[in-house]
Amino acid sequence: MIGALAFLALGGWFSPAFAQAAAAQRDWAPLIAKMAMGFGLTMALTGSAVGLSISFQALLAGGTDNFYKNIAVALMPSTQGIYGMVVLITNMDKFDSDPYTVTGKAMIAGLALGVSAWYQGIVCAAGVKSILEGKNTLANALVSGAMPETYAVFALVMTFVMK
Repeated sequence: MIGALAFLALGGWFSPAFAQAAAAQRDWAPLIAKMAMGFGLTMALTGSAVGLSISFQALLAGGTDNFYKNIAVALMPSTQGIYGMVVLITNMDKFDSDPYTVTGKAMIAGLALGVSAWYQGIVCAAGVKSILEGKNTLANALVSGAMPETYAVFALVMTFVMK
């Protein structure tokens, strides 16, 4: 993971597009804010993808009879990717005016959304498995899956509160 990020950073550093963008700007802060926002969105989307793959593995293990009964639980980690896009869209006009705050918002949201989606996928997979074994109800699995979601919502709200 770190090697891939280092490769992308070096590739971006030496690319002509990056050189043109850096030469056209005298201030590096908006460019760094855009990169941070892109990384934050990537973290949120990656967390959602990993969380969904974990929860859908449990869902698919239940067979076709139980697929649509439990799909609401398995889909819960997808919301963090949506929250990441909301953070990006709401800060698109602030890259030049307040790049440091945008960078902070992107890092807070990206880390919190990515990690909460990943672990929400694990919780939702356990909930699906519990439903399939007849030990749990759908409501209990939804409430358990909503707990990591709470912290994703907190991170989203903090991006609106930060000035």
